[in-house]
Formats: sequence, C-alpha cells, structure tokens
Amino acid sequence: MFVRIFLLIVLTLNASVFAQRLLTLDEAWQMVLQNNLTLQQQLKTIEQTAEEVRIQRTGYLPKLGITGGYQHFSETAEIDLPFNLPNTPSTIQAGVNNRYDLAATLKQSIFTGFRTRNLVKAAQQQRFAQQIQGEVVQNQLRLQVGLAFYQLQYNRNQQSVLAESIQRADNQLQLTRSLFRAAQVAAFDTLEVANRKLQLEIRFQQLRNLYQVQLSRFRFLLNTDAPVDVKPVALESVDLTQIDLTAAQAGAIKMRPELQQIAALQNAQKKRTGAIKSQFFPQIFAEAAYHYSRPGVNFFRDEWMDYYTLSVGLQWEIWNWGKSRRQVTQSRLESQKLSLQEQQLVNDIRRQVTEAAEMLETTREQIRLQRQLAAQEKERYRIAKNAFEQGQATSLDLQNAETALTQAELLLRQRYIEWRQLMLQLAFATGKIGKK
Repeated sequence: MFVRIFLLIVLTLNASVFAQRLLTLDEAWQMVLQNNLTLQQQLKTIEQTAEEVRIQRTGYLPKLGITGGYQHFSETAEIDLPFNLPNTPSTIQAGVNNRYDLAATLKQSIFTGFRTRNLVKAAQQQRFAQQIQGEVVQNQLRLQVGLAFYQLQYNRNQQSVLAESIQRADNQLQLTRSLFRAAQVAAFDTLEVANRKLQLEIRFQQLRNLYQVQLSRFRFLLNTDAPVDVKPVALESVDLTQIDLTAAQAGAIKMRPELQQIAALQNAQKKRTGAIKSQFFPQIFAEAAYHYSRPGVNFFRDEWMDYYTLSVGLQWEIWNWGKSRRQVTQSRLESQKLSLQEQQLVNDIRRQVTEAAEMLETTREQIRLQRQLAAQEKERYRIAKNAFEQGQATSLDLQNAETALTQAELLLRQRYIEWRQLMLQLAFATGKIGKK
C-alpha cells in the first residue's frame, strides 16, 4: 500500500518530469521577460523616444532645399532717355515679362532662444522615463509570476500533506479491519475510517485538477506553449529575520523606479517649458543661396546667369494675444501636477512597505506557533496510534488525532507560502524584486 501511495505522489507531482522543464523562480522570471508582449511593446516605445531625440537634434543642423519659380509680369519698367537720337527709341525697357529662377538654399539657425537645446533635453528625459517604465513593467511581471509560482508550490505541498494523510488513513483502515475480524471493533469503526480515507482522496483529486488549471494560467502568464512546470522548493527554509521598517522605507524611496520615472518626466516638462519660453526671444537665421535665373541680377539682359546671395534674418514675434504666456502657464501646471503625483506615490510606497512589513511580522509569529502546534499534533498522533494498537484508545480518538495533524501541517504550509509571497510584495514595494 505504501508503494502505491508513493507512486501516486510521484505520478501526481512529476507526471511529466521527462517531458516538462522544471523552472526555478529565477528561470520563470527570465522566461516572462523574454516572452511578454507588453514588455516588447514597451521596448518599441523606447525605440520611438530614441528616434525623437535624433529628430530634435536635427535642429542644430543646417537645412538644405531647392526651389524653382516662374513669374510673369504684365508690365515692365521703362526708363525715359534724356536725349533723342535718330533711329533710336526714346525709352529703354528695364526688365522682362517672364522670369525664371532656380535656387539651392542653405539655412542655418543662429539663435532660437535655446529652443532646440531644450527640446533635445526634453526628448532625452522622455526616453529615460520610458526606459524606467520598462523596469516598472518588469517588476510588475516578476511579482505576478512570483505569486503564481508560490501558489503552485502551495498546491504541491497540500497534495504532499494529503498523500501522507491518505497513507495514515490507509494504515488505520487495515488495522481496523484486522481488529474487526477479531471482533474487537464494530463495523461502524471500519466504515468511519474508510469514509475518512475517501474524503481525503476526493480532496486530493480536487487539488490535482486545480493544479492543472493553475499551471495553465502560469504558462499563459509566461506566454509559452512549452511544457513547463515549477521546480519544488523547500518551504521550511525561510529567513524569519525581522524587517527594519525605517531602512526598508528609505530604501524604497531610493530604489522604486516609479519615483525615478516621475523625476525624469518633471525634468522633461521643465525643458518643454523652456522651449515654449523661446518664443519670447528673437529668432536669428543665416541663409546662403545659389541662383540660376533668367534674367539674373541684370534686368536689362534677358538671359540665364548664376549668382549667390548671403543673408542674415531676424524674426521676433512681439505680440500674439498672450498665447505664449498661457502656454507657459499650462506647462507649469503640468509640472505641478507631476509634483502632486510624486507626493502621492511616496505616500503609497510607504504604505505598501509598512503593510508588507507588518503582515510579515504577524506571519512570523504565526509560523513560530504553527511549527510548535504541528510538532505537538504529530506527537499526539503517535501517542493515539500506539494507544489504539494496544486497545487503549478508540478508532475515533485516532481519527481525530490524524485529522488534527493533517490540518496543522496544511496550515503550516500555508503560512510558509504566505511568508514567501509577502517577501515578494515587500521586495516589489522596495524596488528590489529580482535583484540579488
């Protein structure tokens, strides 16, 4: 019988050990970071912001263009001659009716009120903010995968505890049947133990079915169709060291990527405000052009000629009905909004760290007490089993002791899982999840 139960456990927990890849938590994290589509979209967003930086940097470079034009003049200027000669017109035509012009121009910004510099820095900060957003998404994925990983571990441990309980119930059933054949117990006692064993097997089967559902969700979270499973971990090996709440909160304020992201967005918004303020300054440009025209600079000769021009221009918008001033105000309001978001996020982070630390403290005490209770229930079952075998205890006494032992061990496993999940939540709250 023991061999049968052992094989049942092996088939349940490791049915596909040769076909499936057993993942540790770190390996599951690596897989989700490689496969997650949301994270891949974020990487594309980062590439877009990098292109935006390159686009804004083109403001430092000269612009080269080619223009062409045709003009028709219905009238042309005429110059009256101060003297009249025989067979000579009294006026000279200054210009032609049709004009053609082809030009290659090179235009360079000399001063734009620091607009280009501010736009470049704003784009750089925006790119940095999106890079940090990638870290935020990674941490969220690690937390989700970690919680699902330990939920599977809890199911595994429940199955293990129930398998041991089924083995104890089966041993009790065999002993009770022997006593029944010896007319030392009633048939009711045998039926009671058999019912208890059947109830455990039903619950065991439910856990097996639930495990498959949880494993399917885990694979969906990893975005993989490969046959993967979780590698068993020793739940008892937990570090119950007390958490330093003050240090944890200080570390969270320093490490949380969300706060770094808001700081980058604030810097980007300040640079955008500076770019808007550039409208208060004059804009100075230099331009060089090469022309091929007909006529050229000599309006008296209707023929093609080439020449070049050099110019410096200044443009200064003096009044636009307060449009620029209102844009600056609007940009500053956005900066103030980000500051409020930062304050709210700091409060939320401190609350998250405090809650996780307090719950860990409670769970630590529960683990200590539950360990003691499980040990006592194990001893109680040993005593009840010996007494039953010697005819000094009833079948009900042994069954109650076995039931109490099973519940104590199940609850202890639950406390271990709660501890590990809370440690994950604390690591997430402090920005250290996934970091060595």
